[in-house]
Amino acid sequence: MDAQRVVPLTLLAQAGVSAALAALLWAVHGETTGVSTLLGGAAAVVPNAFLAARVLKPGRDWSPSAVLRSAWIGEIGKILLTVLAFGVIFGAVRPISAPGVFAGYIAAQLMVLAGLLIGTGGNGEMVTKS
Repeated sequence: MDAQRVVPLTLLAQAGVSAALAALLWAVHGETTGVSTLLGGAAAVVPNAFLAARVLKPGRDWSPSAVLRSAWIGEIGKILLTVLAFGVIFGAVRPISAPGVFAGYIAAQLMVLAGLLIGTGGNGEMVTKS
């Protein structure tokens, strides 16, 4: 698979898994858990999308120093957005299910591992378009 497609597909997978898990937990445990799970997934997907947008910006300078600078800014922004998201979720949302929030967050983050496996073809080497 083309390495440029792995990132958007990973973000889509994160959102899809978060929504599916939220629907399942909503059906089993109720609205509070379902909404909490969806918010936890969003706390992973939005910061990851920010990082992806910084690193994969179209028309960018692809020199190593420019890529490294974008990666650092993207990662710092991702961390700050994650902290902000959890602060808003736990500070403003009532009622809240903490296990639901963390289930959504963890499920979404696990999709990053799946994206890495897809992007490397499962053998540890990045697949590139030939």
